[in-house]
Amino acid sequence: MPNAVDETSAVTATVFAKTFQPDPSRAIISEEPACDSEPRCHETQTELASANRVAFLGQLSASIAEINQPISAVVMNAEAALRLLLAQPTDTEAVRRLLACIVKDGMRAGDIVDRTRADAGDRHVRFDDSGS
Repeated sequence: MPNAVDETSAVTATVFAKTFQPDPSRAIISEEPACDSEPRCHETQTELASANRVAFLGQLSASIAEINQPISAVVMNAEAALRLLLAQPTDTEAVRRLLACIVKDGMRAGDIVDRTRADAGDRHVRFDDSGS
């Protein structure tokens, strides 16, 4: 004996499948975006771009603070080397060590600049207000 619930379900599924078949001849193609979604999308993109700029500026500020240390070390070591060169007798070994430190700190500063430049190039951050 057939189950009435199963027959009803089968009939409903068949009617649903036939009723909701897409008909390409009745498709409506609109060139215009949905009224509400485009402004919302633009607003979201603008907020994302702003957040990206803020994050980049934070990263740039950290890089500037980081590069300040080796530059300060270069200046202090150079001043110390100059004082040692003026002293009599001149301690050439101490001057040589200070010059080696200056080279090392200069290389470190260059590495920080290179890393910051690479990070900036990867992010493609724009700072204009053209809206795109």
